[in-house]
Amino acid sequence: MVVAAGLTLTAAAQSILTVDNDRVEREAAAYKDFNLQTTDIRENILTFRKYISRGGKVEQDLAELENKKSIIGNDKYEEEKRKLEATYVQAQQQLQILEYTFDKLRQEALVQVERARQPVLKKILSDRKAQIILPKRLAMETAPGLDVTTEFIELLDSELPAVTLTMPQKAAAPAEDSSQ
Repeated sequence: MVVAAGLTLTAAAQSILTVDNDRVEREAAAYKDFNLQTTDIRENILTFRKYISRGGKVEQDLAELENKKSIIGNDKYEEEKRKLEATYVQAQQQLQILEYTFDKLRQEALVQVERARQPVLKKILSDRKAQIILPKRLAMETAPGLDVTTEFIELLDSELPAVTLTMPQKAAAPAEDSSQ
């Protein structure tokens, strides 16, 4: 009876496979393609964040303007301050648009990946005669041979070598120096 329980446990363990999703996101062609296609958007997002962040370009320009206040006079100071504030608001709006656009593109890519992923998972389950594939992060420890990440990446790459994204028109990055 103990031998039978051991065999049942072994059979159950063999029917559970794992996939390292972090590795899939780093190595699969579709994810790499998404990152390549959205590089400009991600760089613009970072640029806008730096521009409007605490200690960023807008704040530096305001501090510089404050230092020049006695030299340029109150009227010119107020005019320049309004321009900087308007630039700040435009940058915030542009950042929101870029972040929304990036999220929308990410969703587009994820839908395509998920559609390609399902047949790949079914094929691996069928080929390995397994019952379940779990994310590797959920397993505390696995026996050798249960991780099918490499096989999964290869099959996913053949199923979906690239993602098709509806790219927006390019947005302008904030001006490096608005005071000149």
